Amino acid sequence: MADQNVPQNVENEQDPGASTQMFRAFVNEGQAEPKSEPKINGRVLAIVGAAVILIAVVAAIAVL
Repeated sequence: MADQNVPQNVENEQDPGASTQMFRAFVNEGQAEPKSEPKINGRVLAIVGAAVILIAVVAAIAVL
């Protein structure tokens, strides 16, 4: 029973370091893609909304 943990064919066994490197390369592949942010986000909409409100207030004061 003690012989179960001993590899039978050591010459054909793959290098565990190479497997780890391949796994890390696979994991890093998914992270390498840059995440594209939406072209219009909340901050841009807030700035545009504030500008529209400011123009409307200035126009309302100019009419009076």
